[in-house]
Parts: sequence; structure tokens; C-alpha cells
Amino acid sequence: MRFVASFVAISVLLGTIAATAIPPRPDHRQAVIDADYSLASTIRDTLVANDVIGDVLDDFEPTYYLDINYPKSHETVLLGNDIPVEAVSKRPVFTFHSLERSSITTKNSTFTLVLTDPDAKSRDHPIWSEMCHWIVTNLTTPIPEPPTHLPKAKQAELEEYLPPSPPPKTGSHRYVFVLLEGDTSNLKAPSDRKHWGYEKPRHGVRDWAEENDLTVVGANFFFAQNEKQ
Repeated sequence: MRFVASFVAISVLLGTIAATAIPPRPDHRQAVIDADYSLASTIRDTLVANDVIGDVLDDFEPTYYLDINYPKSHETVLLGNDIPVEAVSKRPVFTFHSLERSSITTKNSTFTLVLTDPDAKSRDHPIWSEMCHWIVTNLTTPIPEPPTHLPKAKQAELEEYLPPSPPPKTGSHRYVFVLLEGDTSNLKAPSDRKHWGYEKPRHGVRDWAEENDLTVVGANFFFAQNEKQ
């Protein structure tokens, strides 16, 4: 059984966090801390319940919320919602929000966003898993900039966006966006999209991140399936 995070709960928690774009007043500080913790807990619980933590990622505590939208189809990725395949044919726009904004930091960080399919060819028969669908790197914390989908001058698209295309009669696939933090100066694209070049089923982001000394700080995902089932 799927566990899908409540859209209302996420919206309320994000609204609370967004209200902390300026340092919170003392009487709001505990509410901000509670909201940070609640959203991080919701994200982790949903990732665990849907085996994203397990199949794709080692256990971790989210410190960023990934906001992913497909503007042409008006679809938003909401921790396990269903999105039609035709709605994700173009690059999404994205931003990411710190879940620790209650504590002011001056740390300059660099991030990489990836999209992977752990259910290729199917979840029960993952012989092509993981399939690398997208890698965008040299990202910096975008707040308060608007969401973007095209790399800026200093950003790099190591792998162009490969639209999800689950084969017929293979059920729902999980398409997982992962935010990684760490030095991106020497990153190279995987040698192959299938298995991220590691030539073993269910190998991908975890191996590539470890090899490049990158830390998982956030994740979001959606389900999509071919109309022919």
C-alpha cells in the first residue's frame, strides 16, 4: 500500500517555513522549529513507506525540501502523487527550501539535482534499474530567486532531461528527485544511463554520490505508468 504525504499538511508546513524568510521573532521561533521538524519527518516517513529509502537511498534526515513543478501541465511533485506520463515530457522547474532556516547560516553550499527511476524495467523486475533521467549541477541555494529549469552560466546539465517513459504493462514507476550537497568541480556524467554505468540492477544514485563524495540532503518523487496496463 502506498503512503502519500498529505498535500494540505505539506502546504501548511511550507507556509510556516516560508514565513521565516526573515529571521523569526522570538515568539515565533519555536513554531518555526516545530514546522521544520514536522516537514522533515513527513518527508522521511513517506520515503521510507514507499521504499525510496531502501531501494534508492540510505536512511537520512532531510534538511531541504525539493519543490518540483511541471509548468506546461500544471503538475506538482508531491511526495508520491500520480502524474500522467504526458505531463512530464518537458523539463520541470525547481527550487529547494532549507528546513533549517530557524538557524541562520552563512555557509556557501553547492548542490546537484538528479532524477532516477529505480523501477526500470518494472518494480518487480528491475533489470534496467536504476535509469538516470537527469543531472543538473553547480546549483546554489536559490532562495529568494524564482524557480528555474534552465541551467545558468555557472550551472551544468551533466545529463539532459530524459522524459519518463515507463514501458507498457510494467505498472507504476517511482521517479525520484534527489538533492545532493558537495563539491561539484570535478563531477562527470555516468558512463551510461542504465544502472548509472555501474552495470548492476538497483545501482545508481547511491553509488554515484558515494563515489563523488556527495551527501543526500533532500528527495521528492512521483509515480507514473504507461496507459497500457
